[in-house]
Amino acid sequence: MKKFFFVSIFFLFTGIASVVAQSFPVNPIPSYNVSLTTLNTGFQEIRPRINPLPSREKRDMEVTISSSSTSSMTIFAKVWLVKDNGASTLGPYFVAEGDQLTVPIDNGRWGVVIRCEWNVSASVWID
Repeated sequence: MKKFFFVSIFFLFTGIASVVAQSFPVNPIPSYNVSLTTLNTGFQEIRPRINPLPSREKRDMEVTISSSSTSSMTIFAKVWLVKDNGASTLGPYFVAEGDQLTVPIDNGRWGVVIRCEWNVSASVWID
């Protein structure tokens, strides 16, 4: 019984450590020229859950990637749009440096997750 208890505690702490290790910084939407210094960076629309402000039924999420690199290699980022903390996911979209991604979204609370292996800046806003 002691072995089972200690093994259970070990797996519990291992699971908690893996969840904590996967967390990444979250920025508000809109954000402009945010430096992406980690592999994953998140953006979250800031609106109150209780009595939210009325908004348009259809909107567009806009994402651009820019870099100061002089490399001849194509720099791109993977972008996912996430609604209500994972209830719905759109993507992945591949956004090249200098391109603008435009995705139609509804009036729910949306967030954006960007994964990039290069040092880039991202701008995220809703139009």
